[in-house]
Amino acid sequence: MSQKNIFFRVDSSFDLGFGHLNRCLILAEIFEKRKIKVNFICKNLRGNLTSEIKAKNYKIYFIKNLKKSIHEDYVNTRKILERFDADASYLVIDNYKWNKKYEEKLRSSVDKIIVIDDLADRKHDCDLIIDQNLYSNFKHRYDKLVPKNCQKLLGPKYVLLRKEFLLSKKKLKINKINKIFISFGGQDISDETIKVILAIKNSKLNYQKINLMVNKSNKNLKDLKKNSKNMKGIKISTVDNELLKLIQNADLSIGAGGSMTWERAYLGIPSIISILSKNQLEITNTMERNGCIYNMGWAKNVKIIDYEKLFKKLKINQLNVMSQKNRKVVDGKGISRINKIIFSSLIK
Repeated sequence: MSQKNIFFRVDSSFDLGFGHLNRCLILAEIFEKRKIKVNFICKNLRGNLTSEIKAKNYKIYFIKNLKKSIHEDYVNTRKILERFDADASYLVIDNYKWNKKYEEKLRSSVDKIIVIDDLADRKHDCDLIIDQNLYSNFKHRYDKLVPKNCQKLLGPKYVLLRKEFLLSKKKLKINKINKIFISFGGQDISDETIKVILAIKNSKLNYQKINLMVNKSNKNLKDLKKNSKNMKGIKISTVDNELLKLIQNADLSIGAGGSMTWERAYLGIPSIISILSKNQLEITNTMERNGCIYNMGWAKNVKIIDYEKLFKKLKINQLNVMSQKNRKVVDGKGISRINKIIFSSLIK
């Protein structure tokens, strides 16, 4: 029997963030358990997290970083896939630049194509699409964007959560704001972390502990350390694998509207969210409408005083309502549902 291969075309960097790679790593585990060889195809971008791929002993193929040439991206990807032409192989794409035009040209190189998306702003040629996000009318979001026979796994019931989160305890009740978790992911492009720290100082928000996660290459890391030097109970971490330890049991989270939205929701942690990129916009607005978060709007427009005003009017009963609503959004069974569908109808 020939070796089956699964390829993940995904990138990570300071600008892109790490959410795309993280969910691909979660999905990769179900293929690994089925004895399918896991391979990643990535650009070697500044600030990438390919070390996480290597830590799991998955094979990485690097392609050239030609910023203005999507065509070259596709050509280099196909060259890698064609090395395995004799073997059964599958391709997962988690990349906003790719669309039907490039996917259909890879049909002859792989057996099945799976797409992970958030935006629903372009057509795809795929056999299965995953969009784990909560949107208005999300069930019909891809009706005109994918082939009729494409399987659509849409909504938070298909959220890809890391294993350690599934084993953790959920937040059941908030009595007061003891522990605050702050993280704006890998792309704190508008210096939100500094704004939040200064706002907490100015508002004299009553808390016991702050866990702050930033990228180790954050250009404001020195300023963060300086501004938090005289603040009680603050810990700054630059290590991503400490995320669960830092966020667990938080009474309040402050951050961006990326993939961490679903980790916070699963744990039942109420959040204050500022939007850093286009793919976070609709998710954040929908979560606000569902009463799960405080939405500050576009981060670039948020001022220190805006955070201060919100901190001063926070109510414990409101945080508890948010916590309950969050827990109802994500049940933690997403990966098992995806596993069952992929290996019962897509790959046999």
